[in-house]
Amino acid sequence: MATASRKTNSPEEKWALPAQQARSRATRAKILAAAEQVFADKGYDGARLSDIAEVAGCSVGATYFRFKDKDALFSAIAESFRDEARAGVGRLIEHAQGLAPDKVIRTFVTAAAAIMSRHKGLFRAIVERGLDHPQAMDTIFKFRDELAASLESALKAKRSGLKVRVMTQMIYGFLIAGVLNRRAPTQIEDARAIAELASACVAYFESAS
Repeated sequence: MATASRKTNSPEEKWALPAQQARSRATRAKILAAAEQVFADKGYDGARLSDIAEVAGCSVGATYFRFKDKDALFSAIAESFRDEARAGVGRLIEHAQGLAPDKVIRTFVTAAAAIMSRHKGLFRAIVERGLDHPQAMDTIFKFRDELAASLESALKAKRSGLKVRVMTQMIYGFLIAGVLNRRAPTQIEDARAIAELASACVAYFESAS
C-alpha cells in the first residue's frame, strides 16, 4: 500500500528535497542565505553554484542534493522572501492599530525600507532575470500589491484608496530605485532619506483631495 506524500512545510521545500533532520534544515538555510549574498555580489548570470556552496561552507554536491539547479534555488529564495515580507507587513498592521495616520505612514515606510534593504541582492537579481523568470517577477508585483493593501488596511482609508495606491507607488518606486541604482542620489540605508520619504508621504496623504 502506497504511503501518503509528505506535506510541504515551507515555501522553499517546493524547490528542494525534504529536509528530515535539523542539520539538513540548517544546511539548506545556509545555502539560501549564501545564494542571496552571491546573487547580490555577482547577479543571477554571474552566480555559480560552486560560489554559493563555498560561501555556505558546504560541498557543491550538498547544494545539488537540495536544489536541482540555480533556477530552483533562485525560486526558493524569492518565495521565502515573499513569505517573510508578508509576515513583516502583518506584524506592522497589528502594531499600527490605534496609531494616528502620520505615525502609521512613518512606521510603514521605515519597515518597507528595512525589508528591501535586507534583500537588495534578491531584488537586483529578479529584475536582472526579468521576463526570463516570470515567477520571480511575480514576487515583486505581489509584494507591491500587498504593501498597498496593508497600508490601506492600517489607515482604514476606504475613501482614500487612490491616494493610498499613489502613496504606495511613491514608496515602492523610491525604494526600488535605491536598490537597483548604486549611484542613486539617496540610498535606502540612509535613515534621513527614509525619514524625508515618510514626511513626503504624510504631506501627500493629508493634503486636500
